[in-house]
Amino acid sequence: MTAVLLDTSILIEPPSGPRPDDEVGAISVISLGELEVGVLVARSVDERASRLERLERVRRTFDPLPVDENVIRAYARAVAASRESGRNPRVLDTLIAATAMANGLELLTRDIEQARLPGIQATTLGSGK
Repeated sequence: MTAVLLDTSILIEPPSGPRPDDEVGAISVISLGELEVGVLVARSVDERASRLERLERVRRTFDPLPVDENVIRAYARAVAASRESGRNPRVLDTLIAATAMANGLELLTRDIEQARLPGIQATTLGSGK
């Protein structure tokens, strides 16, 4: 069984085609926050309804992993290593990646920069930021 942490980018734009039968997905509580913000800043009623439906589907499907002390330690290591190499990673993306690291999960993302964080095992799908 392959366990992966799905980044918010994957929740917003799920991969097309079948995924491996033995793949089990998890999410970070941070992704729920990002999806909630998306609902609140939607520019139209239709867009808000679509985003709210996605958020509710994700809530029904997943029991999100928390940001606990192990996640914070992984986050601190990733930020420190990134800064040593001259990069300044985005906070929420790094917290999601740290959740994967702390829980021994591979990160599935569309965000190339997030996948390049030090210490993360990640698979990048499609093009991302």
